[in-house]
Amino acid sequence: MTVKNMNTLKAMERKGLIELHRQTGSKIAGLYSNQKFTCYYVHDGLTQFQYKKQWYGIKYFSGCFFPYVVKLLN
Repeated sequence: MTVKNMNTLKAMERKGLIELHRQTGSKIAGLYSNQKFTCYYVHDGLTQFQYKKQWYGIKYFSGCFFPYVVKLLN
């Protein structure tokens, strides 16, 4: 499950777990479409980390240049 809550992503960055991309949280157009969507990818982060008793990590998806924060199964 991809994390799409900006308050959570910002809190993770403050704790040093991830580094937000400059576009994270802003509306951007897709590479192949002019349709705008909210950007939730990040610049970098730990492979796995615990935040508020839940496990998260960063994951690259096919066709994406930057990773997303995902909630890992416990």
